[in-house]
Amino acid sequence: MTSRFRVGEWSVAPELNNLERDGHSVHVEPKIMQVLVALAEHPGMVLSKERILRQVWPETFVSEEVLTRCISELRRVFEDNPREPAYIQTIPKGGYRLLAPVVTEGADRQTISTSWWPRRRRGLAIGAAMLLLGALSFYFINRRPHAESRPRISSLAVLPLTNLSGDSSQDYFADGLTDELTTRLANISALRVISRTSVMHYKGSTKTSPEIAHELNVDALLVGSVVRSGDKVRINAQLIEARGDKNLWAESYERDLRDILALQADVARTVADQIKIQVTPQESKKVSAAGTVNPEAYDSYLKGNYYWGKFTDASMRKAISYYQQAIDMDPNYALAYVGLANAYHELWDAPPAEIIPKSRAASEKALQLDEGLAEAHSSLGWVKWIYYWDWAGAEEEFQRALLLNPNSSITHGMYAEYLDSMARFAEAAKERATAKRLSPVEPIFYQNSGEHFLYTREFDKAIEQYNEALELDPTFAIAHAGLAQAFALKGMWKETMGHYEEFVILDGDPGLAARIRPAYAKSGYRGAARVILEDGRLKRSNGRWVSFTDKAWLYITLGDKGLALTALEQAMRDREQGMTTLQVDPIFDSIRSDPRFQQLVQQVGLPRLSEQWPGRGDFVVHLPERILCKTFPRTSAASRNAASSCSAGNDLVLRPHNQAYPVELMAMEEGKAAADYLGGRICYVGIET
Repeated sequence: MTSRFRVGEWSVAPELNNLERDGHSVHVEPKIMQVLVALAEHPGMVLSKERILRQVWPETFVSEEVLTRCISELRRVFEDNPREPAYIQTIPKGGYRLLAPVVTEGADRQTISTSWWPRRRRGLAIGAAMLLLGALSFYFINRRPHAESRPRISSLAVLPLTNLSGDSSQDYFADGLTDELTTRLANISALRVISRTSVMHYKGSTKTSPEIAHELNVDALLVGSVVRSGDKVRINAQLIEARGDKNLWAESYERDLRDILALQADVARTVADQIKIQVTPQESKKVSAAGTVNPEAYDSYLKGNYYWGKFTDASMRKAISYYQQAIDMDPNYALAYVGLANAYHELWDAPPAEIIPKSRAASEKALQLDEGLAEAHSSLGWVKWIYYWDWAGAEEEFQRALLLNPNSSITHGMYAEYLDSMARFAEAAKERATAKRLSPVEPIFYQNSGEHFLYTREFDKAIEQYNEALELDPTFAIAHAGLAQAFALKGMWKETMGHYEEFVILDGDPGLAARIRPAYAKSGYRGAARVILEDGRLKRSNGRWVSFTDKAWLYITLGDKGLALTALEQAMRDREQGMTTLQVDPIFDSIRSDPRFQQLVQQVGLPRLSEQWPGRGDFVVHLPERILCKTFPRTSAASRNAASSCSAGNDLVLRPHNQAYPVELMAMEEGKAAADYLGGRICYVGIET
């Protein structure tokens, strides 16, 4: 239902997200309006929560709590009492029902809701409907052999456009248009669009459409080519029903470079029309946004995107240069500011205080120019989390970004990392699963899954995820760093050093790897760790930035807790990203009870895990310094009692037995058996007297 209608005393304009009564107008969020429209399409019927969630947030995981908030907001607008509802009724264990009559706004003002019709009129209408149904059935049954049904398409990938300009230096332009088309189509919430980073794996691929579709798990592919000649651009686009390898539509477009946004809008709008997907008025506006652009600024912006995608410190600095060029040419180019913000916060070879404030300023400028830019909200959320330690503000930005663009795998991945740092592991896992569905061949999300399992102390699962990342990209350096940490936590030092050597080689420092190898052969892990520490000292003396969090990690594995804490205190002053995971990173378990560490947690301002955001599904209990411990088998009553007592906040806590040092806290999903986390062994713990 996209046309205007009345519900009770209120006039509803879905395309404007607006409700009006007696001259009083109320604006609501788009998703709240979509919930109302879903109810209004079936007035008088009970709609389950699952059905509403599927309709309003297709292909995106959203908790029932979000739907509850939407219903509460509608009740506030309607001034509806949930105990004596006149508009929306809650059906326990059933869902929601719209009680008020629904009337389309038009000349005849026909009522949609049959529940409000007189019985006699309803009977006449049903009889007429039966006659019409019979006639239509006869028509379509006899017509069926001549009609070809189009397959339903709910997921799509825009494959890299082929550069036919005859100039390989124009590859960035073809890749940029691929990215822009992907971004436009990703605004359609009913369509799952695979991210650019995943589809770029198929650049130059000889695989067939069905093979690519199977690997990406999509229904259709948009393929094509681009030719740029001077200030003229031509795109040939083709929509393929992937599994059957059928051509559904093809078209050519030609424009001046100044009108490139209109060209993109035409292609995206036509694709949406061809696949018959539901597009809201707000989404249609984003898909069709056109206007003109400074050709030189646009060219610099695409070059910035090209170098950003290479994901090295050197390429990030090139990207920054190009984004700045675009801004200099067009100071109102919002997307260029977003690119600049993302490039700054991905630099790893500079102190955070030098780059993160620049990233925030660029994000905020982008939002001043266009508040509806999802990418700007996610970038701002990232820096609020990793540097400014504004936990609530960061989450608000991530959620706003996902509301604007639920198809952003990057935002889902960022939000998952944030949730992990807050020990909200169940929510993090769901967000990351969504990111993987949107980017099924992107190694970073498997890398981050490895970190997730480190935080939950499931080291073998972490190793599996890091290896998955390397299967997707054998040159993915940070996956080797993750494996080094996982094996170190298991006390497997040979494997630790092997993966650390691979990491530093892929990260561009083969000289360090060459020094580590003989040190390990001669003095084992301790000798190798000393070489790494000395290398960091030399780099700092030469003016290079080196992470103090990494330095603390090495000191902890060497058993030097005092120097580890000193390094962490410097990392805190530098506002390093590693400070955000102090509460969950297992490497800090051996120093967690130290007063200096506790003071660090307090200075960073991390919320106490046992007090944060109650009701979100995770809770954490703290281990007393001195304990009495007794082991119970998996299925015993004591095991079940311990889990429920922890939930109630008593002095019963959990501790794994297979670690050499005590773990001070353990996050559990509420309602899940404690034994599932600890391999069937739990502790009954009391304060020692």
